[in-house]
Amino acid sequence: MEKWEQQLKEQVNRPLPENMDMFMTQTLSELSTNQKHKRLHKRLFYASTAVVASLAFTVGIASLSPAFADAVKSIPIIGSVFELIGEDGVKKASKLGLSQKLNQQVRIGDQDITFTESLYDGSNINLGWITSDHDKNIYEFLNNISYTVNGKRISDYAANAPALKLENGTYGGLLQIDPKDKLPDKFTLGVVSRDEKTTYVEISVERQGSYLTIPIAKSGMWNDYEMNYDALALYPTTTELTFRLQGTNSAIGILKFMVRDERGHVLRTTGNQFSSAQNNSEYKYLFEPFNSKPNKVTITPYISTAYTTEKLNLEWKGRPITVPQGAVGSIIVLDQQWEKNQLTLTFEVTGERINEQVSNIWLYDRMGNSFPRVNPPIRIEGSDKYEVTFANVNSTESIQIATPVFNPTNYLQDLEVTVDLEKTN
Repeated sequence: MEKWEQQLKEQVNRPLPENMDMFMTQTLSELSTNQKHKRLHKRLFYASTAVVASLAFTVGIASLSPAFADAVKSIPIIGSVFELIGEDGVKKASKLGLSQKLNQQVRIGDQDITFTESLYDGSNINLGWITSDHDKNIYEFLNNISYTVNGKRISDYAANAPALKLENGTYGGLLQIDPKDKLPDKFTLGVVSRDEKTTYVEISVERQGSYLTIPIAKSGMWNDYEMNYDALALYPTTTELTFRLQGTNSAIGILKFMVRDERGHVLRTTGNQFSSAQNNSEYKYLFEPFNSKPNKVTITPYISTAYTTEKLNLEWKGRPITVPQGAVGSIIVLDQQWEKNQLTLTFEVTGERINEQVSNIWLYDRMGNSFPRVNPPIRIEGSDKYEVTFANVNSTESIQIATPVFNPTNYLQDLEVTVDLEKTN
């Protein structure tokens, strides 16, 4: 067994610590100007002195919920960072055998990093990594790297870097690289220094798994702007919707999409990105993958409307509690588990705006003080149920739950499109 596998196995087979640091997401965006046009460049930890760079960095302190703990314990051989902390699509692809084992250790700055595995399904590039540094900022090495494909620098990409702190200071993490430009099915990924004078590691990458891209011939008007759908792409790790808007670059945050199959299953949103040039903005909206290939996919744009937040007494009597969320649906609390001053709620959600409904759930005591949420809602693998855990709950009495109550959604029915995947066979 490799050394890093033994480290991970030792951590998981020990009693799980009460608190683990989970660095959920960090995304940096950089604006750059060339001689012909403006384009959005997205890079990790890099800002040009000539332009303004925007940074979104979220750090949370979390303990493992029962669902996450059970998922960790259920892995037969702890040899995959992907299966430890990857999102649903990455975990699924790894379990299908689409990832490639690496075990390549490199020295980047003052840190020893071991790249454990890679995964590329035609969409994102995923790299698993571990480091054993105890006192350093585990993301420090990201300050010192950039990426190349077949020797050419990747300049336009979005990136996430979730990580999990194991016992004794060992960290496991993912680098998720989403290039703007399409990559070949086989290439050499270089992890290089910022000045490209040092190559830390070169990784042979080959696309694994099948994917399906369906062009969409649909256009219309939104808010006085011309909107043109490009395609819907189904990958093992993600679902991508691409479209263009003439004359604006402000759709993200306002314009959203409900993507559902013929059975009414609505996909959760996982992210978005855009680039712009000469009043022509290109957008990519990302969603979780479908569990199986659907026959039809309906895409309905809508305007993100304002909502209010209301509180409801959460008096548990052993029966499900329905928490209304307005016209879009509701949350149904199925179970409560209270242990060591931590309260874990198991719930399911019904509705049209799953991601927004699930994301904003909070608990308060009778004085209106909020209980710290120690992890975001986590989907229980293989189901449509979720778990969320709160700390410092010394009593299950007089607890209030707060969730959004949404106004009726303004769907843009004229821009709705249904993609028939049966015709693509």
